Amino acid sequence: WMRLLERWFDAYGRYLARNPWPFIVSFSSGPSRDNDYLHLRIPLLPLTGFFLFDDIWDIYAPIDGQSRVEEKALERFEFASGSHHYRMQVLATRKDDADMLQLPVLDELLAAHRIVTENVTANASINETRIDMQYGEMCGVYCKQSNAAVIALLQTFAESRGHSSALKMTYPNAEALNQRVYLGYSLGAITFDDASPPHVLEARLVILHYMVDMSLPGGRALADDFERKLRILFDKLTEISPLLRFQLLSRGREIEEQRAITLTSLPFLGMTVGVLTVFMLCTLIDFPLYKSQHLEAIFGVLSPGMALWTAVGFLWWAGYPFSNILTIVPFLTVTIGIDDAFLILAGWRHSTKGASLEQRMGESVAISGASVTVTSVTDVLCFAIGFFSNMPVVRLFCVYTTLALFIDFFYQMTFFTAVLSIIVKRQLAIDEKRAERSTDPETSSLERWTAKLKESSSSLFALFPRSSSNSDAGSDDGKEQKGHLEAFVEWVHGGTAKTLVVIAFLIHIGVASYLATKVNTAFDMENLYLKDSPLTEISRRMQDHVLGEAFTVNFAVHPMPDFSNSTIRERFEEMLARLERIPHFSMPNTPAESTNCWTRDFTAAIAFWGDDESFWSPEELLKNFREYEQDEKYITIGNDTAGNEVITGFFFTITYKNFTSFLEVEDMMEIRRSILAEYSDDFIIFSHHPFEKVPTESAASAPSNFMQTAVSAIILMSVLVLLFVMDLEAIVSVVLSIVSICLGTVSYLHVWGVHLDAVALISTLMSIGFSVDYSAHVCYHYFAHASEELKEHEKEANKFSGSERVRRSKLRLLYTLQGVGWPVLQSGISTLFGMIPLIFIRAYVVAVFWKTVILVGILGMAHALLLLPVIFVLTDDFKALFNCRRKATVAQSTVPDENSLAVVPYKPHVLAVNE
Repeated sequence: WMRLLERWFDAYGRYLARNPWPFIVSFSSGPSRDNDYLHLRIPLLPLTGFFLFDDIWDIYAPIDGQSRVEEKALERFEFASGSHHYRMQVLATRKDDADMLQLPVLDELLAAHRIVTENVTANASINETRIDMQYGEMCGVYCKQSNAAVIALLQTFAESRGHSSALKMTYPNAEALNQRVYLGYSLGAITFDDASPPHVLEARLVILHYMVDMSLPGGRALADDFERKLRILFDKLTEISPLLRFQLLSRGREIEEQRAITLTSLPFLGMTVGVLTVFMLCTLIDFPLYKSQHLEAIFGVLSPGMALWTAVGFLWWAGYPFSNILTIVPFLTVTIGIDDAFLILAGWRHSTKGASLEQRMGESVAISGASVTVTSVTDVLCFAIGFFSNMPVVRLFCVYTTLALFIDFFYQMTFFTAVLSIIVKRQLAIDEKRAERSTDPETSSLERWTAKLKESSSSLFALFPRSSSNSDAGSDDGKEQKGHLEAFVEWVHGGTAKTLVVIAFLIHIGVASYLATKVNTAFDMENLYLKDSPLTEISRRMQDHVLGEAFTVNFAVHPMPDFSNSTIRERFEEMLARLERIPHFSMPNTPAESTNCWTRDFTAAIAFWGDDESFWSPEELLKNFREYEQDEKYITIGNDTAGNEVITGFFFTITYKNFTSFLEVEDMMEIRRSILAEYSDDFIIFSHHPFEKVPTESAASAPSNFMQTAVSAIILMSVLVLLFVMDLEAIVSVVLSIVSICLGTVSYLHVWGVHLDAVALISTLMSIGFSVDYSAHVCYHYFAHASEELKEHEKEANKFSGSERVRRSKLRLLYTLQGVGWPVLQSGISTLFGMIPLIFIRAYVVAVFWKTVILVGILGMAHALLLLPVIFVLTDDFKALFNCRRKATVAQSTVPDENSLAVVPYKPHVLAVNE
């Protein structure tokens, strides 16, 4: 059916040559009065989507991840989840990075906090009514968790320095006046003594927490205004303070820094367009100069830009949010769109010289249109596989990319080809005028000189001639003078080339396979920001504190177990002991000190009364809980069937430490979940830490996502190649190239500092899509068109040496490289050049992209222009050898023995086997 597609494109190209303007005017103007015009206007849609940045804590988490379920289970406990509050954390350190637990430092810290609580007022407007609130009116359930109380405790410690028996400065729980005070959220970068349990000697980080209740009228506006004023205040305090440095961390600031990557990258998109335009102008130069495809080059860059504007504008209008990973979509669309333009322009150059405009446009669009359709369909469907990924960020990226590439294909085959037909019509008119003056000796001399320049071995065009009819000067013996391309074809058919290429390929596979075993899924939060972003340092400091010192996990229990049953209480305590003693990550010597669970405090409180079972009955438990002044933030309260208030559920915390990466968090998370699963018959309990949703579980799902995506894409590409080319050799060749390029890309990216995370998963989709482009063009031309050209020009095989089969093989490969070799090389080099500006953007998500594209470009060109030709030659050799042996076997079987001579006469000519 590819032939049907080519015939359709041929008819379409002829129609377009006759009627180009409808395809141009409809892109740049309003509705036409002519009903026959095709209205393909660019929608000027609102660009509000740029301000709808998605939260990285949601889009980078697997959709089916257990952490989403655990996070949902914690929402009923507001103090554990903060689901209805907006959190802002202020990291306070000394400018000399010394100990914060000094009285002058703590006094200044307390003064800064009092400025916030007493002088900073947040404003919001609701129905034209102005609302003014101080922090004490906005902090909701967190008002009791005062920063001032923690600072006062630290001041007491700084004054006594271990001389007060009423204060035990242990970590993460300190003890003051027989009351436990949790410091895991407030202190970091801690140095301990050698006591058991260890006591805090110094801390170089103090964290202040500010919360805004989002359920308040105008809560969102109040939070935004409060955060804006906090940033101004603490920036000013940092500037004037001789001691302290303050750094604010919040979700709003994280989204702001994501947006900064896009804003930083946009100017480089213009630089990329400029570089690619210059490259197209240089590589599309021709002699005489009026034949140079310079105008076409400009429109070849404009067309993908129009497609990008249309796709992004539509998706933003439709409400799709933006993310920093989408920064690479414009660069991807432009580079792929220019690749299509190269193929369309090559189709025109290979059309029949001297034919009419209509015929030549039909031929060029038939050849290039089918080829571009193959690669566009493979690209679009390859990225469409991402729709089924369980990573929202991958789905979002694939939605943008798929739509942009589809529209780009549409624009290239309509707008760009229409522009091309108008430009070449002018060139053909010039050709006719020059033909009329061809009798002028001076003109003929000039044309001969330009022809010599074009055919010169030093010319760039001699590497891949752009038409099989370009060389028409022959030698006296009737054989054409060989150029670089013919010499390359001869070299590929030689034994040395086959050996070297096969050995290099095997070495590549071996090295890449070894490196693939070293790939890991490590992920750091600062990868989502610019390297020079102030949030990079803040995120690193916070990540080191949480992983190394205070990884506090919340455990939600709901519904309330029947604690009136002593067996259930014993099972719960047994589970608690196992959870707080997970090897390597629990608190040393005194793991129970890391746990905050009201059941233990309650048990200790009622021990004085002999642990009467009635204390635990559902009807008495809540009353006793309040009587012994337990903190109600840990429980939820409801009514039983009789209308009595009872405890319906509770949460507790355990603090872990000593993690060096999120890979170790993943190990601990699996152990913890397995422990909870053993007690699932007794308790319904979920555990969660925010860092387990992203990046821990995101990294944990990366290998399975990668295998699912890669295998699905490879299978899909194989099916598409089968449908388009209908040749088993082509399928094997393309699949071999895809697997080799993808394996090499993932492995070499690891060496280049890229881990297998959600961003790398997207790069895998890109590598598969790009690798198909290079190999599909060569295979499609070799198996679909080179054979036909060989039949038409079989007499030209005498330009090569060797047997008839070898000469035909060389000629077939020559036609293939003449047809697509130069466009493939142009596409690959232009893609590499287009990545140069991105190298100057210091952001991980951008670096993964340009590193992937460079690797795929180099590997793709090497496979398409070196490995595949060798595979074609070796396949042809094996087929010839197999045919020789088969014919020899058949011939031998026809030689009669002495008993059958009378029946089957011997025919000597049967043994004459052609090579």
